[in-house]
Amino acid sequence: MNVVLRNIRGLLLLQLVSYVLPLVVIPYVFRAIGPIYTGKVNFSQSYINYFLLLINYGFDITGTKRISVVKDKPKELVETFNEIISTKIFLFVISTVVFLICTLSIPTLRSEFALHFYSFSFCLGWVFFPTWFFHGIQEIQTAALIALCFKLVSSIAIFFVVNDVESFYWFNILTSLGQILAGLWAFYLAMKRYNINFYFIKLQRIIELLIEERFYFVSTIVVNLYTTTNVFLIGFLLDDRSVGIYSAAVRLITIVVTVCINPISQSIFPEIANKMNANLQKGLELVQNIIPVVFFITVLGTVFLYIVAPFIVSFIFGEKFVDSIGVFQYLCIIPILSSLSLFQAHTMLSLKLDRYILNITLIAGIVSVAINLIFINLLQYYASVLAYVSVEAFILIAGYFVLRYKGLTVIVFDNFSAKSFRYLIKNFNLFGSKSEGN
Repeated sequence: MNVVLRNIRGLLLLQLVSYVLPLVVIPYVFRAIGPIYTGKVNFSQSYINYFLLLINYGFDITGTKRISVVKDKPKELVETFNEIISTKIFLFVISTVVFLICTLSIPTLRSEFALHFYSFSFCLGWVFFPTWFFHGIQEIQTAALIALCFKLVSSIAIFFVVNDVESFYWFNILTSLGQILAGLWAFYLAMKRYNINFYFIKLQRIIELLIEERFYFVSTIVVNLYTTTNVFLIGFLLDDRSVGIYSAAVRLITIVVTVCINPISQSIFPEIANKMNANLQKGLELVQNIIPVVFFITVLGTVFLYIVAPFIVSFIFGEKFVDSIGVFQYLCIIPILSSLSLFQAHTMLSLKLDRYILNITLIAGIVSVAINLIFINLLQYYASVLAYVSVEAFILIAGYFVLRYKGLTVIVFDNFSAKSFRYLIKNFNLFGSKSEGN
């Protein structure tokens, strides 16, 4: 089977496990605990997400790239694996200290310390789950199957345990437990299958690695100024019910983006990077032909989602979440904007334009926070909707003009035709037959 296709399928399975599998139990759970306690759960998860970002440090992308370069060099593969795991353990220790200080010293957080502690346990699972490793060696299906096994068990447990508002804590407890067990098993399997002996690297090398990957890490933090931070600000400035209404709609949009777009973009990213390193023009041609395909798919998906939004929201979350329908419909444009900007970002990353990505996302994050603070009293949680859509549009436009400034174009309007579909079929062997000239 074609490697790119296999990776897409593996990533699709992984995203289904991470985002769609919980939807099997979420309709029942959200009906049981209602918008207010849904808000509490999602607020806690948005708070903990900052620590998760620190611990992951962008290694899902940069770690994948490092592993892909040394996958055929056993000694360097072991060294790279241990460098990243050691760094994540170091960041987890720091995160634990900061978490305890912040949670115990801020009254709003201290009042739900137990819930936040259970949520924070989720981070431990991501310390050891080497998704970046399996992706780098092009065995992402292994990680997906491990995640599927453990998260299926935790999802079934959630279905039976969480049945009223008094048991809402168990949602975060069981979610975290599933991630921890999956992470430890994936860590063990990676070491056993690839003959890796784990050892802690020196602190000096950890600091060096943190410095080397700082640009992409900062960009992931900044991105969360206009995603997760929206939920966090609503929780601080409004109330738990508002968090529940907004986060329910955002959860659905996130699922659409991660399941339908991310597997394709992440699988093709190594191909983009390799082609651009070997031949810039061929790399650009690849991106130019992929973008129209993704655009047409997301436009059709957006129209469909907008029309069926009342049914989807009511079916998944129940009648108590009827206010989420309007929020979800406004956010339906997000998959279009984010998919286009994502491929632009991959291109910029391959061309080592990290600073431009950082500057764009930094401005977007500041604008997002400003829109929330200025309009939240007037528009309530719709201020976060306005902020989310505005910054996604800004990122897309800014990325386009940065690439044009560099004399490059990835969005070629003449390519928005059947030609792009034929290009993908020919070059990626999507139907399993050999391409001409290969």
